[in-house]
Amino acid sequence: MNPLILFDMDGTLIIQEKPPEYKGTKTLYGPYLSIKSQMKEIVIKHGVPSKLVMPLDRMATIWNTTRKYLEENDYLDSEIKAVMTEINEPFMVEERADHEISVLIPDTIPGLKKLKDLGYTMGLVTTASRESYDRISRGKNYGRFGEYFKHSITRDECHYIKPDPEPFNRILDLYNRDDFFYIGDSDHDAYACTAAGGRFVLLNTRCYDEETVGPFSPYAVITRLSELPAVLEKTM
Repeated sequence: MNPLILFDMDGTLIIQEKPPEYKGTKTLYGPYLSIKSQMKEIVIKHGVPSKLVMPLDRMATIWNTTRKYLEENDYLDSEIKAVMTEINEPFMVEERADHEISVLIPDTIPGLKKLKDLGYTMGLVTTASRESYDRISRGKNYGRFGEYFKHSITRDECHYIKPDPEPFNRILDLYNRDDFFYIGDSDHDAYACTAAGGRFVLLNTRCYDEETVGPFSPYAVITRLSELPAVLEKTM
């Protein structure tokens, strides 16, 4: 049986017309700094220690660290939901702004069609919201790429997001599979995939150098989705 092929969305199937600059895995983009500051202010207001969240420089790690602290310190489920809903608001502001300037990567639809023709089952795991995924994946301007995926998991279906493996565990349960590849563009994609027992293929749209890529040990590095079938054939 062919392995299950899972995809990230942002930076893998779609991309900002003028992507942010990166220094290693760090994003050099002013608006992200403002969003992170807002998220930190919110969670500190709700009792999360500033020393825990102030050093964090990624929205996903602020999200996961906050959730873990609330759960471990006996916050009620209703309180946890309220805090996570509140920090989701600035997250959504940034997400919508990013998607307004995002376009379909040219190789996406031909690449997905080729994989379908080869008999691969495909799914999608994204940190984006369900609202954004459904709108974009069904959009004509994005080639309606959602038609290639039977199942998808967004952050709205999870307590923890990438780099935590929870999103992968959830989608693997839906497919009743455990042998999978994940195609993504970031270190968080790599770490979450590996933690869930998958093989990670880096679609290097961030132009990571070898020194940056090394720590997350991808199974392969590609620059276009059309290169993926040849990578997969080596596993047969």
